[in-house]
Amino acid sequence: MLRSGIVAILLLFLWNINYSQENFVLPSGVEKDRISFELVNNLIIIPVELNGLHLSFLLDTGVDTTVLFGINENDTLDISDAEKIRLRGIGGDEYIEALKSEGNQMKVGKAVSNDLTLYLILDRKINFSPRLGFPVHGIIGSDLFQDFIVEINYKRKFIRLYAKDNGLRKTERYEAIPLVFFKNKPYLNAEIEMEGKIIRGTFLIDSGLSDALWLFENEENISIPERSYEDLIGLGLVGDINGSRSRIDFLKIGDQKLREVNTSFPDTAAFGGLKFFIGRNGSIGAEVLRRFHMILDYQDRKMYLIKNSDFSDEFMTNRAGITVEHSGFIVLERYARAPSFTEGRDVEGTEVISSRPILTKTFSLKPEFRIARIRKDSPADLAGLKEGDTIVSLNNRKAYQLEMEKISSLFSAEAGKRIHMKIRRDGKEVDFVFYLKNVL
Repeated sequence: MLRSGIVAILLLFLWNINYSQENFVLPSGVEKDRISFELVNNLIIIPVELNGLHLSFLLDTGVDTTVLFGINENDTLDISDAEKIRLRGIGGDEYIEALKSEGNQMKVGKAVSNDLTLYLILDRKINFSPRLGFPVHGIIGSDLFQDFIVEINYKRKFIRLYAKDNGLRKTERYEAIPLVFFKNKPYLNAEIEMEGKIIRGTFLIDSGLSDALWLFENEENISIPERSYEDLIGLGLVGDINGSRSRIDFLKIGDQKLREVNTSFPDTAAFGGLKFFIGRNGSIGAEVLRRFHMILDYQDRKMYLIKNSDFSDEFMTNRAGITVEHSGFIVLERYARAPSFTEGRDVEGTEVISSRPILTKTFSLKPEFRIARIRKDSPADLAGLKEGDTIVSLNNRKAYQLEMEKISSLFSAEAGKRIHMKIRRDGKEVDFVFYLKNVL
């Protein structure tokens, strides 16, 4: 069962560009295609092929174009018709240099675009892979969604692209939700209740936001509840996004009502001068979306939902106060016994083959994790843990034996759970013990 992540990875890019349509198509005679994906911290990571290079991209309804930012220095990617531009994104008010390249070929499963416009970010420091613990090279959004009816099955971890309406979305099991679009991104109307007040608003459908719900403060009806705490809530293009975390009474999408929903209120400074859809009240993220089987039909301007078996899962919080990131690899040495064969003759001249065991040394690379951020006054902070500490073990399990999702789940376990961490700091290993604590 997937739980809410340690930190929301907000893969949202906003800039003013002229949108041009670059169609993806399925081969002649093929009406649908199924593509398996990895689900990491609630985010959908799909395999793609870009100009012949095999990469991993996030599938993000919150972006209106295709962005590349994480190419390995050992990989070679040919791009054409490139021009330098400046982009602006979430996390600060800085501009970032990029290349705009036209005429690229991208394959997603059997779907192909031979004239894709691509934005290549040149700053190597922009890399979301460490926080996810999984290689991510870029993001694709409406460039893919606009050309197909897209089915997303979070439970079975696949998407299916339909070239045309084949009746799947018309089944009575699904509830049809009308969509509106701004800059080729989908929005819906939903209802929330917070502190006894019911508010109806407009929300971006953002599968690239691993949190459940973001609300934007305004002078009319949305303000940070008294019961809240400050935290790192996301990672944007320009930097970390700070804000407040709380919980609302319910979120209602169509006829489906989710209760006790974790909600973040981002610091408005993170958005700089970026402009939003007028009347937008926030974003509905993947911690909500993963609770549904969904079908998106951009051409018909509808989303179809049916709740899955995760619908009633509790919305978990990070009760440790630790944000972890992948910090590289460690080399493990292992010795194994292997036979060594010798040939010869005995005293009577008979040929003899014998064996004796020898030790052989093998090497393997294992992931290494470190503490990227610690929430002030959290159990981890009060125990004495520090940012930059390398995690050696968690509850007597070597850290390299764990995946990022497992670490996330451990820090989101029930209040009162004992956490024993061994960390490496300044070349020394130190033990820490603390207990998870509710913050809401």
